[in-house]
Amino acid sequence: MRRIAGVLLLITALGVGLPSAYRTVHRRLFGVNTGVYLEDRAMEYYYPREVRVIVEQMVRSRMRPPVPASLDKVTGEIVPHEDGVYFDVDTIVNEVVTAPAHTRLSLNGIPVVPLFRTEHLVQLTKNLGDFSTPLIGSPDRVHNIRLSLEAINNTIVMPGEVFSFNGVVGERTPERGYRNAPIILGEAVVPGVGGGVCQTSTTLYNAVRLAGLEIVERRIHSIAPSYIKHGMDAAVAWPYTDFKFRNDSDWPVIVKAEVQKWRVRVWILGREGEE
Repeated sequence: MRRIAGVLLLITALGVGLPSAYRTVHRRLFGVNTGVYLEDRAMEYYYPREVRVIVEQMVRSRMRPPVPASLDKVTGEIVPHEDGVYFDVDTIVNEVVTAPAHTRLSLNGIPVVPLFRTEHLVQLTKNLGDFSTPLIGSPDRVHNIRLSLEAINNTIVMPGEVFSFNGVVGERTPERGYRNAPIILGEAVVPGVGGGVCQTSTTLYNAVRLAGLEIVERRIHSIAPSYIKHGMDAAVAWPYTDFKFRNDSDWPVIVKAEVQKWRVRVWILGREGEE
């Protein structure tokens, strides 16, 4: 027995360095049992480290992160959440390595549910804050306002998340469709690309204020804008002057924004029962 044990120990120590006949014996003794399959993949006689490589390759294309519920930016329709799939590689490897001969194993994934799901999104129906301002000015100014409203419309802000107007709307450039219209620059009103966008940020600010959410960053214009009382405005200019707020509530909120009957309207939706 000592002699046999010594031979086996030697085989184990030398492993792949031995002639093929000995390697075959070694695999049969220390590899996966005969006739073991994982899905349609034959696993017999593989060493554990080889099994791990194979399993990692098999699950790579099947792993799927969870996708939270969302809103279609254009229509506002709910896009349902999707569960993800996770595979515990360590557990799968152990199942293969310890499986009895002639066993067929399935590659079973573990469902991963997103934190923010469809049933949560459908609860965001209460109007927490609603504000509107008169839509005035040139067609180009009105065009810029509409573009910026479309950018912020149907935006979900998660608990603790900071909404940045510049971050959501982006740079106002001709390439992105923005046109020249009057802007306030210092103590003067001059033409500028994206003129009128400050009316969107101002209307948003007042809706957020009425919703009772935390204002993180806001600046007022140097002179009073025509669409609201001075001091109730929120100036924006790419990239340094921004309007930001934090959703300091326990539930997500939705920013809604559009032109209604020649008024710029922004409102914040939240969960019923939220104060």
